[in-house]
Amino acid sequence: MTAEEFKNLPYMVIPIELEEGKVVHCEVLSIFPVDGKQYIALIDKDNEDSEIWLYRFVPVGAEDFNIEDIESDKEFEKAEDYFNQMVESAEIDTIIDEK
Repeated sequence: MTAEEFKNLPYMVIPIELEEGKVVHCEVLSIFPVDGKQYIALIDKDNEDSEIWLYRFVPVGAEDFNIEDIESDKEFEKAEDYFNQMVESAEIDTIIDEK
């Protein structure tokens, strides 16, 4: 699955393993590009008060992907700023409202 095909899915839940080994099932809010890289915004589907989590989204082949931590503060801030702009411009309201 390409990043573009993944981005166009109406709804998807993916498991994320946290550092302590706990698995959280997250809803995909958006996949978006910043400076030639792809990022993914996720939220815990079972916790209404969950924060939005941002990760680097790395397509692997035609049908798979990896999700990586964003370790650089500068890179994270760029991804966060872009995501916040999407939310403020209502580009993502429809996705969030559907959840």
